[in-house]
Parts: sequence; C-alpha cells; structure tokens
Amino acid sequence: MSKQKKYYVVWQGHQPGIYDSWENCQREIKGYPDAKFKSFSSVEEARIAFKNPDTVANEPKKKYFYVVWHGHKPGVFDNWNDAHKSIAGFGKPLYKTFGSKQLAEKAFQDGPANYRDGSFKKTKDLDEALRAKIGDPVEISLAVDAACNGKGDMEYQGVWTFSGEQVFKAGPYKKGSNNIGEFLALVHALAYLGQQRDEKLKQMMIYTDSKIAMSWIRQKKCFTKKTPSPEVANLIQRAENWLKTNVYRNKIVKWETKAWGEIPADFGRK
Repeated sequence: MSKQKKYYVVWQGHQPGIYDSWENCQREIKGYPDAKFKSFSSVEEARIAFKNPDTVANEPKKKYFYVVWHGHKPGVFDNWNDAHKSIAGFGKPLYKTFGSKQLAEKAFQDGPANYRDGSFKKTKDLDEALRAKIGDPVEISLAVDAACNGKGDMEYQGVWTFSGEQVFKAGPYKKGSNNIGEFLALVHALAYLGQQRDEKLKQMMIYTDSKIAMSWIRQKKCFTKKTPSPEVANLIQRAENWLKTNVYRNKIVKWETKAWGEIPADFGRK
C-alpha cells in the first residue's frame, strides 16, 4: 500500500505557505524560533487551515525557553520577543531554545560549551525524583541514530557521545525505514566496538533513542513490516546473522530525549 501523501501548512516560518513535501516544509521552519506548522491529509484541509490558523490548534502551544549566552542582555527568557531583543544587532550572538526551564537555567549557568550542537526543544521539566532517577548521560559512550526521508532513503550513523565526532556512517539506502536504520546502526556499533583491542571499548555503553530497535536486538531479528530493497534486505540478513553468531558485552541504553535533548547522533531533520 502506498504511503498517503501529506500537505504541510507553515503559519510561522521563513516563508509561510502550503508545502507538498516534508523536505520543503522543513526548509521553511529549520532554524526559525517558534515555528508553527502542521500536516494535513488533503490540500483542501491545508488551504482551509492556512486561512484560519486560530481554529486549527486544539491543544495548548508548547512553551519554550530561550537561553542567551552572548547578547545585549544574557539570560533565560520565557518568550521569543524578549530573547530577540537581546540578540538583535549583536555581533555573533549565541543562544539556544529549550523545552525545559530547568535545563535552560542549567545550560545558562554551565555555559554554551555542552549545548552548542543538537536540539533541546523536546526536553521538558521533570519532577526531582524522576530527574534524579534518569541522571545524566554517560559521556564516554557511543550514540547511534538513523534518518529516513519520505521516499524511503535511509541512512544511519554512530558518534562519540562526548564529542559528537562521527565514528561510522552508512547509506543512504533505498527503501528503508527509521526503525530498520536504528536496528542496523546498533548492530554496526556492536560489531565495531567488538573488533577493538581495548577492553573498555568492548564494554562501552551504546545509546539509542529507539525502543523498537532495542527490542529487535534482544530478539536478534528485525521485525519490520516494510518491504526493503534487496540491498537493505541483505544488510538486515547480515545483521541478524551477526547477532546469532556473536556475543557482545556492550550495554544498550535508551537515550532520554525529554531530559537530555536530541541524541548526539541525530541527523537534525526532525
């Protein structure tokens, strides 16, 4: 069954309008603070929604916090207008958007070094007990992620969590999916670390933000419902065979996006 086409309305972005692909929509919202957009299943719905933005939102708008490290008035702002005043006309301003006020305040105190890269919009405030339980990510680790566009072009990569330096990258491959890519990325990471002579690497923690891929690794099988291309099907077969014939000591751990922001291996296309 072919994937249903979607239409994207951008109310607040570089150029508001109606777009017929996620790639075009993403171009108009990427880097735009407080971008407002939504997908629709028909162009008629999209046209009505574009003309009547106030009638579309049926849930409260997510609250964002803006950290300005370098600006006229550095600080944490709870609205874009004030944050913008602090950076407008300032030579080389440095700022970031957060979904969590707690993390925004921590980032301002810590300084920009650990927050320059990646997105923190999906973070949210957590109660003290849950925040303490989650803790902080283990920096000496490997992080993996995958990306897949609307055409099914899939790629994946692994990076060192502490630096974001790329360790491996594969793809793009035709007719894949995010879940397949996450699964292959984990197997690639396990095989890569298992080949190293350093015992610390053989036991290094691996982060992923995919519970599905973690489940497939435990079951040693990719349970995708997609029909992959022959090339991707071959990669899946090789990965499953590797899992069945090898033993690994690396702990695979779920990356806590709501507490830490996007995983360091993220392709930045969400």
